Amino acid sequence: MSIVKKYMMRTLNSVCASDKLEDVIEVMHRTEMSVLPVVSYENEFLGTIYGKNILRNIIPEEYGFLESHRLLYEVNQAAENLDEIKDKKVKEYMSTNTVPIKEMSKMDNLADIMLHNDESYLFVINEDNKLRGYISRADLLCYLLDVGEDRR
Repeated sequence: MSIVKKYMMRTLNSVCASDKLEDVIEVMHRTEMSVLPVVSYENEFLGTIYGKNILRNIIPEEYGFLESHRLLYEVNQAAENLDEIKDKKVKEYMSTNTVPIKEMSKMDNLADIMLHNDESYLFVINEDNKLRGYISRADLLCYLLDVGEDRR
């Protein structure tokens, strides 16, 4: 039986609850990750910060189609709104109800957790709640390929 530790990615960036949103946005851009784990200074997993949550706080209208005559206004308004909150701390915008997965968990359980929570990434912790890495849907697919090959 395969465990998460075998398929997870160990290299990732994280942020602290006291980091500024401006810095988090730059890390998201640089790493091409729209969700980042939030950790304590001791690397304990505290939650996640989603680019989507930041956008929801700066875009005046709900997600969806913007009329072309309003597009410039919306972009300018969003930029102004972001300028107002860019110095705020991650702890004000982070999600603490994110469910991490233990590195020794069985891969068979991963699909249910990932799909039930509608997550592309799950952050992986050890028994001491320390962040160890992440696992993605692509890693889940790789595991499933391995299972298929083992059945031949």
